[in-house]
Amino acid sequence: MLRRPVRRLRVVLVNALVFLGLVALCAAVGEVVLRASAKPNDASVTASGGRKPRFNVYRPDGVLGYAHRPDWQAVHATDEFAVTVRTNGLGLRGGAASERKDAGVYRVLVLGDSFAFGFGVEDAEAFPAVLERSLAPPPGFARVEVLNAGVAGWSADQYLLYLETRGFALEPDLVLLAVSENDPGDLAWNRLTLDARRLPQRIEPTRRMIDRRGAMRYQRGGPLAQPQLRLPGQTWLADHSLVYHWLRFRLARLREARELEAEEKRLRAEAGAPPDGPIEALAPEDIQRGLWTGPAFQLRYHRYLVDATAAACAQRGVALATLLVEFRGEEPKPDSAAAALRRDCESDPRCVRSSGLLAGADPEPLFFAHDGHWTPHGHERVARALAGWLPTLPR
Repeated sequence: MLRRPVRRLRVVLVNALVFLGLVALCAAVGEVVLRASAKPNDASVTASGGRKPRFNVYRPDGVLGYAHRPDWQAVHATDEFAVTVRTNGLGLRGGAASERKDAGVYRVLVLGDSFAFGFGVEDAEAFPAVLERSLAPPPGFARVEVLNAGVAGWSADQYLLYLETRGFALEPDLVLLAVSENDPGDLAWNRLTLDARRLPQRIEPTRRMIDRRGAMRYQRGGPLAQPQLRLPGQTWLADHSLVYHWLRFRLARLREARELEAEEKRLRAEAGAPPDGPIEALAPEDIQRGLWTGPAFQLRYHRYLVDATAAACAQRGVALATLLVEFRGEEPKPDSAAAALRRDCESDPRCVRSSGLLAGADPEPLFFAHDGHWTPHGHERVARALAGWLPTLPR
């Protein structure tokens, strides 16, 4: 009597193994096909038949969400500029650099978004590179080395997580945190895995997608724009599998834009009031929900992350200075996050506002007219002013 159930169980197990084998085979074939079709240095064809270089400097990162490809070169071209972008073996913009610094070197690590990265300018024109040439070494040091760890679209969660997982290993003497006015709002673009201190230990973008060629793509909508896939070894897959990211991207594309926008409105409405109480006492899901309640909680959590960054630096004896990157345009509303960041900077002796560094009559444009980032001249002005300001900070 037992033979028939045992036989059925064997059939089920065999079928399950065959199914899993086929899934694994399909995944492997898909991975091979995607990697074979990925042409990172390829160019896209324009409507006029010309070829435009792809700006494909990115790679998925299972911890930070995305980062730069190491040892990479790409051309970034728009109607306003065409520049060559290079990364070194550490994934930092610019020339070669080693993880361990040489004796007699004063090392500055710049963290920030596209302004720190140098959107629209050559490697040597970005303000971290100009700062390296302009900053005099402090007493006891022979020379200055500035590492540019800026990545477009990063925010305070990624600054801190990069610093703790990779940045401190670079042995910086000074961390220069280039905070942009949109950083608090960008926190809502990420899904966070938090530790017991309510600090990020893994970041998953919800709107940004790195395609198989290394270009950044944007999805419309809210936190469902990039579906959350719960799979074994998910962090490893995010780092190594193109199929994983292709699947997330295709699933997102299957959803109608209206559905995504309606879901975003629903989630914002359901988010309700910002959560009360100390950040460290809030449940992780309340923090994630709070980031969708709007600017007030976003600013609050941003400050919490910046304070944690300062504490991490102090614990390791690393100096910290902050550059507040202010956008071109009119003064922000008094109750806005941008205005609050400016007030925070004014009260912090180790913070300087970019508007002050760029102040004064100047015939050369400091911002690209349409792109809004600093021009080479803007970067030079910022770097030279920083070179005069940094030595005045208390040690």
